[in-house]
Amino acid sequence: MDVRYFSVTAPAPWNKSGTTRITVRTGGAYQVYACVGNSRAGMSADEAWALWVALGNALAASFGPAPDWATTQQDGGQ
Repeated sequence: MDVRYFSVTAPAPWNKSGTTRITVRTGGAYQVYACVGNSRAGMSADEAWALWVALGNALAASFGPAPDWATTQQDGGQ
């Protein structure tokens, strides 16, 4: 599998710039490697899909539809 990177920018009022970069790499040592700011986690594709489903369920139930900044960012990978 080729290594590919996917990134989005999210609001982060707790840091100086007011934003943070979220990057996901596919391929490499882990099937999926997620970076949120300085936090990193390697996982299998099945674990990544489970995280995707859990986050989608939790966010929709707690906060409603995705905000505009989230729905307007699409990344085809690099």
